[in-house]
Amino acid sequence: MHGAMINAAAVVGRNVIVNSRALIEHDAKVGDHCHVSTGALINGEVSIGAGCFIGSGAVLKNGITIGDASVIGAGCVIREDVPEGSFVPYSHDRAMP
Repeated sequence: MHGAMINAAAVVGRNVIVNSRALIEHDAKVGDHCHVSTGALINGEVSIGAGCFIGSGAVLKNGITIGDASVIGAGCVIREDVPEGSFVPYSHDRAMP
């Protein structure tokens, strides 16, 4: 989408939406069937599993892993790994299974 950026050595899977002004930084991996919403910041070496939704304005700290089929709410700041199938509705350090 308009103004989205995918940086060096990032890998984006099939059927992925990278919405307006989203940033996927170096060496990040986004699995198949994900939606990276407007203005989301996916920092370097982040790994996002298949079927995830990353809300508008979310920030994912470098080097973390988001498990398959997880939902990260708008404006969340994620500093730790998120297990598969989690829902993180707001910023905190632990995901809700």
